[in-house]
Amino acid sequence: MMQSGEIIGGRYQIIAPLGEGGMANVYRAFDIILGREVALKIMRLDLRDDPIVQRRFENEIRASTELVNPHITQVYDYGDENGTQYLVTEYVAGTDLKRYELANYPLALTKVVNIMSQILEGVQAAHDEKIIHRDLKPQNILMALDGTAKITDFGIARAQSSYGMTQTNTAIGSVRYMAPEQVRGDRATPQSDIYSLGIMLFEMLTGHVPYDGETSVAVAVKHTTEKMPSVRERDPRIPQALENVVMKATAKNPLDRYSSADEMRADLATALAPERLTEAKWVAPHELEDDEKTKVLPIKHANQVDHGMQKQMTTTVATQAKQSAVKGNQEVPPAQVKQKHDLRKKRFRRFGLGILITLLALLVGFVVYGALQPNKITVPDLRNESLTSVKAELKEDHLTLGQVKRVYSDDVKTGHVISSSPKAGKVVKQAAKIDLVISKGSKKVRFGDYTNENYDTVSEQLRTKGYSVTTRRQASGNVPAGYIIDQNIDPNKLVVPAKTAVIFTISTGPAYRVPNITKSSSSQQSSSVKASEDQSSTPSEKANQDKNQDGAVTDPSKPTDSQAEPTNPTSPSEDSDKSNPQGH
Repeated sequence: MMQSGEIIGGRYQIIAPLGEGGMANVYRAFDIILGREVALKIMRLDLRDDPIVQRRFENEIRASTELVNPHITQVYDYGDENGTQYLVTEYVAGTDLKRYELANYPLALTKVVNIMSQILEGVQAAHDEKIIHRDLKPQNILMALDGTAKITDFGIARAQSSYGMTQTNTAIGSVRYMAPEQVRGDRATPQSDIYSLGIMLFEMLTGHVPYDGETSVAVAVKHTTEKMPSVRERDPRIPQALENVVMKATAKNPLDRYSSADEMRADLATALAPERLTEAKWVAPHELEDDEKTKVLPIKHANQVDHGMQKQMTTTVATQAKQSAVKGNQEVPPAQVKQKHDLRKKRFRRFGLGILITLLALLVGFVVYGALQPNKITVPDLRNESLTSVKAELKEDHLTLGQVKRVYSDDVKTGHVISSSPKAGKVVKQAAKIDLVISKGSKKVRFGDYTNENYDTVSEQLRTKGYSVTTRRQASGNVPAGYIIDQNIDPNKLVVPAKTAVIFTISTGPAYRVPNITKSSSSQQSSSVKASEDQSSTPSEKANQDKNQDGAVTDPSKPTDSQAEPTNPTSPSEDSDKSNPQGH
């Protein structure tokens, strides 16, 4: 298990675990470059050593990244961390459909129709891109807080399918929703997803899956052999039209199911309509054909067929001989009967031998023709696959790994294929060599020391090179405003610009102090008051003040000795000026 605070892929920081699954452990994480929460799924360690699983996983995830639909969780990124694959998807705050059902059962029929319609819209979007989910179940449907349903885990099921039903304890959960053809090991089709949706609809209506058992094998057998139970038998309030949607989606024969998710969605949209209240129960067309036809016995062994036909022929000849003898009152010699029987037996054997010889001749012809033809193989698309996966795929396709060249690449992950020669789609002979160009990843550079440099200049340079730059601000008496005080990356550290988030601490200049006037001295206060009074006095008031102080009246219009020769630095006029801080 990953610990909170650990960083995967140089950018995804673990916040907390969200759950565990058969294929991956899921974490809530934070993308430190784009500044958003994501869901991080880290593959189980026991799956990373299987190259086939790894290749299928990568192929499917690449396709899934192109899926854009409001009802499919967006795939943001995927990669490899020390040999362990991880997947980064949209984080959906809420719960999965399984827990939602348990918490809200019974669901209103309108709510059931609404949720399933959303899921069908997402499934159709995937099918339009030739992507089949293969593992649709309530645990893979996320319910957002606003009621939006989102499908998750596209691509993971493809990798898991190679592990089989009994590989993990959680696999039985998948088998409960698995189509009969998937159980038999046949190729999954869009109708396989539709079958799974039918099982999910059954469970949303009744609170239970139709087939269950103690082992995955027991459940699988029921999918292929047992008739689908009726939802109306469990809850008669469910309209027949809605049950018909379940029955058609879960038909044993894929040809009897809906041709597309859109068709099922359209049928579901009117299932609660009043005009469909009297709808008859739906029966699969192939079930009707089977009921109308005479049962065909299993094909027997060739010797059994010969023996049966021989016995029938002998009985017929004997009966005809007996009837002929009775009619003509003549006795047919046993030797004559035996002779006719032997003749027919020889003719039958000759006919059978001729067919056998013809079939053998055709078989030999095909074998010889195939042996004479050169083995031609189409080069697969190996781009963006890991070298380990490519080696396994080339071996599987009877091709040989040629020269491997390694170059730097900002677009392709380390150890993954950039290109191949011959290119994908070219037809080559068996055992042909395929040369590869492998990514060495992005080229690393040494990060500089940008302290005491102008932030605007540095940030512009770094952003041009692909860095993500953010700031913190701090007062400083030593570093000028707008200049860098500190940086979160040590100087000379090797980094990849496009994958590096830089945080600079920027100076706002010296800190300013606000004077605290509540603690000023009483003398300062009285001085300020006096200055204010002097400034507001009129000339007559000032004369009266001087008279009271000196015992004489001074006419301000006539100059005094002190005014003519200002030798006394402490004259009243100067005192008045000095006590007024704002001057005249």
